[in-house]
Amino acid sequence: MNIKYKTLIIAVISTILIISLTYLIFHIAYFGYINDTEEYQINKSFEIINQMLNKEKDNLEVTVTDWAHWDDTFYFIKDSNLEYIASNLQYNSLETLNLKLIIFLDDKGHIIYSEHSELDKELIDSINRKLFSNKESLSKVISSSDIHDVKSGILLAETKAFLVSVAPITTSDELSASNGSLIMIRSVDNELLDYIQNVTGVTLEFSEYTTQNFKSHEKTNTLSSSIRNHQYKSLLKASQSICDITGDSNIILSVTKENSNYKDVFYYFKFFLIGFVLTILFISFIILAVIYKYILNRLLMLYNFMNTVATTKDTSLSISMPGTDEFCTLANAANKMLSQLNSAYKDIREMSERFRIIMEATSDGYVEFDISKEELYISPEWKSMIGYTSEDGHSLYGEYMSKVHPDYYEYIKQAYAGILNQKSDYFQYEYPLVRESGETTWVLERGKITQKDASGYPLRLVSTLTNITARKVHEEEILFLSYSDKLTGLKNRAYMEEQFDELDKDKNSRYFIIMGDLNGLKLTNDAFGHKEGDKLLSIVSTILKENCASDDIISRWGGDEFIILVKHKDKNYVSQLISKIRDACSLVTEFHFKVSISLGYAEKSESSIDANAVMSLAENRMYRNKLIEDTSARNATISSLSRTLHEKHSETEEHTMRIRNLSLNLGKRLKLSQDKLDELELLALLHDIGKIGIPDHILMKPGKLTAEEWHIMKTHSEIGYRIAKSTPELSHISDEILSHHERFDGTGYPNGLIGKHIPLLSRIINIVDSFDVMTHRRVYKDAADLNYALAELRRCSGTQFDPFIVEEFLGLLEEQGMSSDLLEDII
Repeated sequence: MNIKYKTLIIAVISTILIISLTYLIFHIAYFGYINDTEEYQINKSFEIINQMLNKEKDNLEVTVTDWAHWDDTFYFIKDSNLEYIASNLQYNSLETLNLKLIIFLDDKGHIIYSEHSELDKELIDSINRKLFSNKESLSKVISSSDIHDVKSGILLAETKAFLVSVAPITTSDELSASNGSLIMIRSVDNELLDYIQNVTGVTLEFSEYTTQNFKSHEKTNTLSSSIRNHQYKSLLKASQSICDITGDSNIILSVTKENSNYKDVFYYFKFFLIGFVLTILFISFIILAVIYKYILNRLLMLYNFMNTVATTKDTSLSISMPGTDEFCTLANAANKMLSQLNSAYKDIREMSERFRIIMEATSDGYVEFDISKEELYISPEWKSMIGYTSEDGHSLYGEYMSKVHPDYYEYIKQAYAGILNQKSDYFQYEYPLVRESGETTWVLERGKITQKDASGYPLRLVSTLTNITARKVHEEEILFLSYSDKLTGLKNRAYMEEQFDELDKDKNSRYFIIMGDLNGLKLTNDAFGHKEGDKLLSIVSTILKENCASDDIISRWGGDEFIILVKHKDKNYVSQLISKIRDACSLVTEFHFKVSISLGYAEKSESSIDANAVMSLAENRMYRNKLIEDTSARNATISSLSRTLHEKHSETEEHTMRIRNLSLNLGKRLKLSQDKLDELELLALLHDIGKIGIPDHILMKPGKLTAEEWHIMKTHSEIGYRIAKSTPELSHISDEILSHHERFDGTGYPNGLIGKHIPLLSRIINIVDSFDVMTHRRVYKDAADLNYALAELRRCSGTQFDPFIVEEFLGLLEEQGMSSDLLEDII
């Protein structure tokens, strides 16, 4: 909206507000004063009226007292003497006393005699009803026993008001008790009302109290609020409630007063109001004229000039404005600003020309981000080379990120977010863009923030784009060579150590390390030459790559050792991976020996463990596994102990292999981890190794052992424990060797362990070994029937054997087809 109209609207609204507020304040103050004055006059009138009515009551009380304290009246009540009536109550007697009705009552309130003057029967009946209609009304009039207690009041009957006085009747000496009451009733006639009007200037009217004619009445002698208002009237009316002779506030005393100044007051008030409004309007017009001439007109001139500059973009224009006020100062400042802009534009055009020449002389591109407008400019050569198709800057702003390589999208998105968060005014990033043809172009983007808002938030970014694709190709070749093993193509130790350093920075990282050692590499190198050894390494490397997931990191750690780093996977995956690698190695037939690799793994699951500790644990487990590999040099210890046992005892190698195979199958059924399966395999081979310390005559005795011989025989588990504990390669299964003859119910030996306190692997070997002993011949017994062996396992479940493992073992046997009919009955 034009400022001229805004000024006019403000002036009109201000004038209206001034007039309205002035009228309201004056009206409240002026008429409030008038209302207060009138209310005071009305209250004063009520006071005078009450005084005049009280004076009339006093006169009537004097008359009624004189008559009531007269001996003739006392004896008239007592004897009903008619002579009293004839001599004292003539027709003109009431007129002389200015009475309308006189009533004589005995001490019980019964009417003895009454006389009236010019009252009709209906009016008399109305008066009697008011006074004697019920005992409550009568008691209020004559209840006092005090002969000096004279009651007076007003009585309203048939819209006519009467003054009533009641006095107890007694003798003139006032020594006799009252024997009745005398009631005199005087009319509030027109003469009295005219007199009151002449004195007070108000018209008096009596009416009976109702909620309709006096809504604010609360049965007290208070002034009503009918005159308390801000509406000036020609007639003033007010009401007051008064009590009648019975003490009830059931009479309304209303007054009406004519307001003779009503027309004059309103005439002068309207005259003042019209004059005031005209004066305000005249002053407002003068002020608007002055504002328009000396402010709005000059402001409009300045506005038109600036609008012309904005339209023509001609910074060489200037404006001339006379005077020395702020508008003149503003015009001079505008001229100075335009002059400086004109000079700056010349410099910008020169710099733009230089920049264009520089950009044409190089292969770099130019990018400008206008964040406030969400627009982007990119040099035409680069726009065409990358394949951007947007025509306008706003569309190009949204399309730019679509060409960033998907692998780097989040990186660049976060980088730009960091720029917008004002981390630095300068930035430099390297990332690939995907051309329309599908080729990848690496770019180096270098730039800075060139404009910010008042709060420091970036509004404009400017950067250059340099094609660094050739450099990146060379860097990737160098990086690949520095982090790769030349023979196998796997990552090398340096790369893996760098990965471990990164993992150690994150204390909450979770991963597995699998360590492998290729069995028989030294023998192959020595016997067949290093060329054959390299071939073996390459084949095993290929097996590792084929079986590992794409995100698993495989490296040749050194010599015959390999490391596999597994992230974001569970233990089940690792166990299956180890099994697949072993199975794949067993299928290799290109050599004169069985190809195998010893594997051990460990999990990083605690924040206090670093990668070196995890790898050390994996290495220990790998060496344990190496103990059971036939082609391993470490297997010599196991082989030597097994050979000694077989030579010493009647157990055959076939018995050992049966226990080994059954134990491994049962362990897999129980979903043991790979390191536990390795321990179980070793335990199956050497659980009875302590028997090499038992005398031959006890071991080979065909009959039943004596108590002493049996005591010696039971020490073989302790002897085996000491052998394993003293052999580093076997110390980790020493507790299992010690406990393989413990019973589930705690009656076994040597320590009487019970239930789950017996090592799990010991419980497995106990079941498998007992089954094999029962089903095969020994020097001291023949082989038992298979069905008997199965029934014996079931019978001893929960006492000698772990019941859960027994059920799993029977299920395994059923799957392998051993006596299916009997197993169906047992299981």
